[in-house]
Amino acid sequence: MSSVDKAFADRLVALNGQYKNDPQIVQIIEYDNAWGGKGYGLEYARSVGKYSPSVYVRNPRVYWKHQPA
Repeated sequence: MSSVDKAFADRLVALNGQYKNDPQIVQIIEYDNAWGGKGYGLEYARSVGKYSPSVYVRNPRVYWKHQPA
């Protein structure tokens, strides 16, 4: 899983989900983690749904979704 902090998630949003030469991010999922904090999971086209509810991913919700130009 590719989880990042809020500051980096916001940076990716400002870049429309395209960081340098990495693949396009389809969506960022905000979730409550098992330790009471928040996480931001990066989902690519091949990994949509990776951040579904589990012991470690609680209350997942879409933080940002790619809108093609």
